[in-house]
Amino acid sequence: MSVVKLLPDDLIGEFYAVGSVSDKSHDAPLEYTSKLKIPYAFTLPNLREEDMIRQFAATVPEFEKEGNLTQNIDLHTFRQFTENDEPLLPHEKNFASLFQMVGKRRFAYFKTQQTAPASMCFSTRDKTGKQLISKSMFHFYASLMKRIAEGQRRHLHGHCDRLILCQDDPALGFVIEIINRGDVSNLTLKHIVKVTDQIYPNDVIPSFHYCDDWRSLSSNGWHPIWRSRPKIAHLDVLAYSPDIDNEQAEMINNFLERGGGIALGILPNRDDALSGEIPEVLHRNLMATLKEFHDSGVSLGLLRPRCMVSTQCGLYAASELLSRNIHHQSSQFPAIYKEIFSKLGA
Repeated sequence: MSVVKLLPDDLIGEFYAVGSVSDKSHDAPLEYTSKLKIPYAFTLPNLREEDMIRQFAATVPEFEKEGNLTQNIDLHTFRQFTENDEPLLPHEKNFASLFQMVGKRRFAYFKTQQTAPASMCFSTRDKTGKQLISKSMFHFYASLMKRIAEGQRRHLHGHCDRLILCQDDPALGFVIEIINRGDVSNLTLKHIVKVTDQIYPNDVIPSFHYCDDWRSLSSNGWHPIWRSRPKIAHLDVLAYSPDIDNEQAEMINNFLERGGGIALGILPNRDDALSGEIPEVLHRNLMATLKEFHDSGVSLGLLRPRCMVSTQCGLYAASELLSRNIHHQSSQFPAIYKEIFSKLGA
């Protein structure tokens, strides 16, 4: 019987990049990201245009006419974007590497990312300063991001054999709090998750990034990461160690059995948090993390063929030197990964 999983065998233990780097120009990252096993479209948060909200919201003509991150949508614009399913791409000035990377060579794998609709709602405001969290605006952003996902897929189709598309949803926890307080009507977590899952084009490897405490991302005991469509879930397992209860451990096992995978955010993304050389830190942190997973009830046998290695979050807070070193040394990660699992008997 074949093993059910989204993660191809040749990506087990490989480096999964979140997306942001700390450089101030695209030249160096174009070189070091293109040489990875999984090259990726990166962003430079140091550049105002490449803010993760502005990158995609700027495709709407009315964006920021009334101030920073403001989105004033009239009925005409709403219908124009929600009743049209033509693919869209971010402007090149907002996502330069998406255009620059495709000229490097043809890739076996390639990763790109975009912001999920719930975080788009949370992070943009109308001209009065009110956050755009409502069922209608969620529908607007879901329609927009679905078109952008298809635009990215078509743009990258001729340049890679397999595409990993990650939806970054850093504000989802805040949106859940707002819903639970009753501050927004007709919008539920299950609806958000169902619609967000429908954004992925059919032939991509779906991925999801949440940079806060993944252990408590839930509503009434329902955990959206583990109960939703199987995907590659990026988790910060340093700030939020996998010391979890048996119920969530069983959810993770079921998620893995259904084909899901995990990108272990196990390397620090800041220089002051790195105590030792990168391979040594990975070795130490991976051993400790896997022991915690095992002690909590997560099957290491299920985990081993379904995991990659990553940083806690993006590298926007790292020095340019640390960003380069992590990328340059990432070729060592699969061997360390294999060694640790073998020592644990998995």
